[in-house]
Amino acid sequence: MPLAVGEYANRDFVLPLMELIADGAGIEWQIEWVPFARALLQAERGQSLCFGIARTPARERVYTFSDVLFDNHVWLIARRERRLRIQKQSDLDSLTVCARQGADLNPEFEESNSTRRQVQLSVGGLAARVRMLMGGRCDVVLASHRSPDPWLIEQRLRKEVGLGSALEVLPEPLMANPVHFAVGLDTPLAALLPRINKGLAARRQAIRALVDSER
Repeated sequence: MPLAVGEYANRDFVLPLMELIADGAGIEWQIEWVPFARALLQAERGQSLCFGIARTPARERVYTFSDVLFDNHVWLIARRERRLRIQKQSDLDSLTVCARQGADLNPEFEESNSTRRQVQLSVGGLAARVRMLMGGRCDVVLASHRSPDPWLIEQRLRKEVGLGSALEVLPEPLMANPVHFAVGLDTPLAALLPRINKGLAARRQAIRALVDSER
C-alpha cells in the first residue's frame, strides 16, 4: 500500500509504528519520504495515503480519515534568557514565531497568524528553526512531538541541536492535535481505511507503548 510520510518525520519512531499497523492490518507498505505538502497532494489525488495529518473541517471536504493514531503535541522553544511565559495561543500575539513550512497546526492558530503575529517559515528541520531563533529572526520556535511531557522534546533538542544551556522548552504544550492517515474522498485507496482501522485496534496496546517510548 503506497504511503507518503513527511521527509522530516522521526524515522526511528515512524518505521516501527508502520510495522505494527501493517502486521495488525495484514498489509505491506511502500513508504515514500516526501515534503509534507507533496504528501497531502498525493493523498488528495488518491496516489497514496498520507501519514501524520490533522483533521480539520476544510480537509474533511477533501479527504477521508482513519481512526486516531495518537496525539501530536506542539511545543514552544525559546531562548532561556528571554524568560517567556506562554500558556495559551493569545500569549503569542505580537511575537514572531518560527514554524516549519507545511507544519500541521490547528485551524484557529493558522487563521490568527496573519492578523495577530508574524510567522517565519523554514523549509528545514528543527535545527534550521533553532538557528533562526538564535539569529534573532523569531521569539519562539514551534516543535511537535507525540509526548505530552517536555523532557522528550528536550532530549530531541539536545540530540539535534546541542544548545541545551541557551534554550528552554516551555513547560506546557501549546496545543495537541490528533494524528490520522488520510486519503482523497472517493478514491480507491479510501476503501482500505477500514482495514487499517482494524489493524490500529488490533495493535493499540503496542502502539501506545511505542508512542510513550523514547524513540
